[in-house]
Amino acid sequence: MTKKEQAPFPWVPVIRFGLGRLRLAPETFWALSLPELVALIGAETHPGHATRNDLEDLMARFPDRFGTDPQESASRQAARNHGGPNATLPSARTRRASDD
Repeated sequence: MTKKEQAPFPWVPVIRFGLGRLRLAPETFWALSLPELVALIGAETHPGHATRNDLEDLMARFPDRFGTDPQESASRQAARNHGGPNATLPSARTRRASDD
């Protein structure tokens, strides 16, 4: 690639991003190396939305654990100990009657 074919570096948007969006002090901005600047710019991008296939992959890699496994999450233990996820609370009328 010859010098004539190279596009100029986009200084204005890069400076606007570094000083405006990231709110870096000018001395901090100008002290960044190009790889550091690229990493900071990349940190602003967000991953895409998860798909059904992504969810199924995660479910296969990290299946739910039931029983008394010591690694079982506290919320799952609480749900299991209190009737599970399908448990219903007594109605307000029943609770008031039992409170008397």
